[in-house]
Formats: sequence, C-alpha cells, structure tokens
Amino acid sequence: MSHRSSFSQHNTFNQCKRWWFYLKVLKIPAVSDMSYAKGGSIVHKVLQKYYDGDFKDNDEAKEFFNQKWENERLPKSIIKNKKDSYFLMCLNGIQLNKKITTTELKIFYPDVVAYLDGVNTEDDEILDWKSSTRSKENEEEYTKQLELYAWLYSKKFNRIPKKCTVQYLKYSGSKGELSITPDNATVMDAEENYYNVLKQMEEVIAKNVLPQRAKECGFFCPYKDLCFQKEDELNIKLYLQPNSSIYVEGNISPLLNKGLFNKFSYELKDAFFIKKHNPFIPTKVEFWKPNKRILPIGFLSGLKKTLNDYAVHKKLKLNLEIKDKRVFDETNIEMPDKFINDVKLRDYQNEAVKEFIKHKIGILEVGTGGGKTEISIDIIRMLKMKTLFIVDKVELLRQTKKRIESSLGIKVGQIGAGEEDIQDITVATIQTLNKNVTKYAEYLKGIRFVIFDETHKAAAKSYWKLSQYLLNTEYRLGMSGTAFRDDGNDMMINAVAGYKIFDLSSKVLIDKGWLIKPKIVFIKDYMSKEEVKKLEEETKTGLINETMDYANYYESFIYRNPKRNAKILETFVNNKGKKILILTKLVDHGKLLNGMIRNSRHLYGSTPKDEREEIMKDFTTGKITTLISTISIFSEGIDIPSLDIVINAAANKGNVKTIQILGRILRKLEGKKEAVYYDFIDETKFFKLASYARKRILVKEGHEVEFEK
Repeated sequence: MSHRSSFSQHNTFNQCKRWWFYLKVLKIPAVSDMSYAKGGSIVHKVLQKYYDGDFKDNDEAKEFFNQKWENERLPKSIIKNKKDSYFLMCLNGIQLNKKITTTELKIFYPDVVAYLDGVNTEDDEILDWKSSTRSKENEEEYTKQLELYAWLYSKKFNRIPKKCTVQYLKYSGSKGELSITPDNATVMDAEENYYNVLKQMEEVIAKNVLPQRAKECGFFCPYKDLCFQKEDELNIKLYLQPNSSIYVEGNISPLLNKGLFNKFSYELKDAFFIKKHNPFIPTKVEFWKPNKRILPIGFLSGLKKTLNDYAVHKKLKLNLEIKDKRVFDETNIEMPDKFINDVKLRDYQNEAVKEFIKHKIGILEVGTGGGKTEISIDIIRMLKMKTLFIVDKVELLRQTKKRIESSLGIKVGQIGAGEEDIQDITVATIQTLNKNVTKYAEYLKGIRFVIFDETHKAAAKSYWKLSQYLLNTEYRLGMSGTAFRDDGNDMMINAVAGYKIFDLSSKVLIDKGWLIKPKIVFIKDYMSKEEVKKLEEETKTGLINETMDYANYYESFIYRNPKRNAKILETFVNNKGKKILILTKLVDHGKLLNGMIRNSRHLYGSTPKDEREEIMKDFTTGKITTLISTISIFSEGIDIPSLDIVINAAANKGNVKTIQILGRILRKLEGKKEAVYYDFIDETKFFKLASYARKRILVKEGHEVEFEK
C-alpha cells in the first residue's frame, strides 16, 4: 500500500468518503473555529510535561497553562470564559497520578501512524486523554481507537496490552474512565478492519472521482457548502482572519488555481541577472499558496475580481460570501465636526476621503503638495477609531503629530525618537515599532485603522513584518505621491495596503492651479571630453582587466568633482536671497559644499536632536535661506511651502526619489513667484544613464525640461 493512514483518517472515511476525499485527496483545508481543539491541545501538553517530570508542583503547571492560553489567543475566542474548566481538566489528569513510562509515543509504519498519549510498558497499559463530553457516539468511536492502538502496541512490543483506557478529563470517578481489556481476537479484528478500510481508500484514490455523499451529513463536516454546490455555480467563502490574511474556502479548480497563482505572484526585476549568476536561486515572489489557500488582506479587492472573472469565463453563477473573523476594538473617539484650525479640504481631497471610507483598504496616490496629510487627518476624524499613523523619519513623526493635534484638538501619542506615549491616535516610526514588535504586539492587535505614510516604502521587509501583527485592522490606508517602487516590488505594497483607489498627479494639481508650475533645469556639458577622460584615468587603480568601481567613480565624478561643485556654487550665487535646498547622497559631500557656501547650514542623520530642530525652525522661518541635507531626509514628506529652489546634487538612480524631490518646491504660497528644480546630466556610464532616467520620469509626469551649460 502506498497510502499511509491513521485512526482519524479512518474515522472520517467511515463517516463520509466525500469528506475524506476533500480533506486528504484534494487537500482542501477545512475552515472551522479551532478554539476547542487548541484548548484540548493545551491540556494534553500540560499533562505530557507533568508526567515527563517537568513540573515541580501545580503552580508551575498553571503558569505553563496560562502562557499557552495567551499564546493561542484564546482570551478573545469563543471559549474565553472556559479557561478555568480547561485547567480543571489538567488538574483531574494530574490527580489521577497514572503510572506512565512514555508520553506521546509515536508508532510509525509505512502504512500507519499513531500517537499514544501515554503508555506504561512495565504493566502494558495504554492511556488516551479526552477533553470532550462523554456520549454514546464517542464511546463507540473511542473504543475502536483503543482497539487500533492495542494492535499497534502488540505490533511494536510483540505483546498485547493488558488494559487500554480513555480518560474523560471533564469527569472524576468511574464516569471519567472508558476501558477495554483486549485479547488476541481484538487485535486481529482491528488489524483486519484497518487494512479493509485502507484498501477502500486506495480504490477511491485510484479512481480519482468524487465519492457519493454520506446518507447523513456529519455534524462537524466543514465541507457542507462545497458538497452541495450545483454544477453551474461557484460557491466561495472568504474568511478575513485575525492574522492579516484571507482564507479561501470553496472548489478551486486547476484553472482557477492557476489564475490565482498568476495574479498573485511576480518575478523579481533583476531575475535575469540573478539567474545568470545562480541559476537555482528562486526569483519569483508567490503570495498564493494552494495548500494553505491564503492571501494577504491587502489583496481582497484583487481576489474578488479574479473570482468574478473566472466565473464569467466559465459561465458560472458566483456565490461569494465574506465572513469577517476579526475582532475589532470598539473604542469611539470624540472628534470635532470640522478642523479646528479652519483648514477646509479641497474638492478632490473630500473625494479621496469618501473613496477610502467606501473601500476600507486602499492607496490614495496624490501628487506631492496635494495635501495627503490633511486627507488622512480627515479620515481619522470621520472614523473616530483607534489609529496608528506610521512614518519612517523622525522629522515626519514630529511634523505629523503636530499637524493632527492642531487640526483635531486632541492629544496624539508618539512612539519613536526616544518617546513612548500611546494614545487612541498615535504616530510612530516604523523603525521603533519593528525593533520592539513583540513588546507592542498586544497594542498592534487592537489597532482598527492604520495609515502607511509614503506607501512606496511598504514593500520593505519592515512594513511586511509589521503588517503581520496588525491582526484586527479593518481599515488600511496607503498614502503616497508615487505609489510604485523602483525595484519592481509593487505587489508587496498591495499585499500590505491594498490597491490604488484614487489617483491625482502633480500635473493635474498644477493645471488646476493648486500647485505652482516648476521650472526644471538639467545642467550638462560642465566638463570637456578631455577633462572627463583625465578624471577617468585618475580614478582607475591600474589593475589588469579592471572593472569600474561605483564608489570610486562616485567620489571622483560627483562628490569631489571640482567642476560639478563649482556649478552648484554658481547656481547658489545666481539665486542668492532665495530659499534654497541642496540635496546630497553622502554626508561628506554635504560637508564639503557647506564649507564652500556662505551662511548655509548642514543637516544629516547624525545631527543632534536639538540642533536639528533649531535648523529646521530657522530654515522654515527664513532665518537661514540655504540648507544642505542628505536626500534620504528631504526626499519625502518634509513640508516647507516657502521653498523656492531645489538643487539635486545626489546623482540618485531612483524615479520615486526624483518625483518626491521635485514635490518639495511645488506648494503654493502667497508671494512665492517661482519653483525651480536643478539637476545634472553627469558623465560616465554609471551616472549618465541615471541622469537621463531622472529626466525621463519628470517628462513622463508631464513636466517640461530645459538644459543649461
């Protein structure tokens, strides 16, 4: 026989062959509330550890029990009020003081497997713990189980056990014990019955045809809806589970399974080059797991569309039912009827708010300067529920907290920048949350509304990891001016925050007069061909078959390039008196430029907190007019409407950062006359391709580009 079975398989097969076929042949996972099973499992573990001698006394057993009860999240389950009765079962089992030489004995053969809760090999006794209520039906079932165990015991030890007992832990005294005294006939009958059923199983597998339904449907069968499905219908249930995932129940045909796989998987952007160096490394990210039938919660709308498309293609009536198993925090936060700082949302902002509340999960892509923060604050105001606003920079943390408080007149919590003050509305850095994720696990479990600021970051492992702890989050909002990633991992964003449900580009905002039209200038030909060739020779190390080293070339052609830095200084001088932001990739490059430019300040990651706040305040108020900073700090989210000019000196590769940098200068302000973005068409293959990529994305966004020598 090629098939290995067990008592539980045999029992299911005997009740209903179709039930067994769904479970063991088609491998359709059964969806049911596992709380009772988890409770029983905890009782078994406590008794196992007790009889293994791991507990000194009942207090240690209780401590272990309490820990397991919490870990399995049973305090919020359907058996939350039965904790004491389950521990009482543990005590009943302990007080029996049974003689057990081996716990959890595994008897394993090619065609059978069994786990015996406890055996006493000295007296040849078998013990099985049960947390169920005693009934006539399960007495018959458990007697057969004991007979099977007696056969396997004799097969392993070459002697028939003297006594086999089921201990009903809910009871004390004689009612709690069901025992048999097996003999040779019992063992032979159990063996014969086992192989008869196993043979029938093999026949069903060989035919590979769905068996007939049982005359009477099993009470605990999880496949009732699937079993009674009509041929011209597709019955699917989606369970929104308290683990940030969707479980799909229903008849998933091979064609539908293929469609789900194709829809929810993608090849890494650099797969070709990865395979070239390592042909066996996996380069496909797969979200749909056929054996588990789960998808991340962010794919809900995409999943519904895929199911509908399949039903239309196969001319089936789709009966789609969504069951929400999450447990939401019911806190209702008092909110004002409108922003208390007299800010009024624009028409498109109100439309974005309505779209999100309708969809519950999704991304709002609004061009930088379009008021994404105001949109998210108004959603907070309308939903009135426990909210977590996630940012990835300390400056954004403080700025966002201040703006929410000034708009809604409520105290806002903070997690990050050395502070921990959790309120109903809390702003937190992704770094602090992930660093202490187990510490915040209980808090995260109660969050009903989460906002992922700058959603294009959501594909990072840190956002994906954090998403797994947002177990009962009903609303997930992604906010970004660029809801895509340069590395091609866009589907990871969708897995965490859903799909784009609102799109308004900076070009549209400019055309409608909400943002200022920028002047975009790329400085080119600032070096002669002879100068480029000379600098290349100086950069080379002289090795045979030398390959270009990016770091060395960056230092020569970008960071320490006297011609390029002179152009930055010239651009500053030509725009003296205007508010200028100069962005670099390297801190040392910023220090160099800061030494060249009079009355400028330099801000970077290691700038002390107090100094950082002072610099930002002085730059915002106009006390200083030129600020040099790293691109990682200022490419996203920092709001300085009075900014006139940005000089992008970083030679960055990414399209996302380029759009975000341009957005720093687009905000309108009374008296503001211009918004100018300066960049470079740099030399050598490393930097010229990146330069033209930055130019292309700006043109693609609808902007005009000028060149200057």
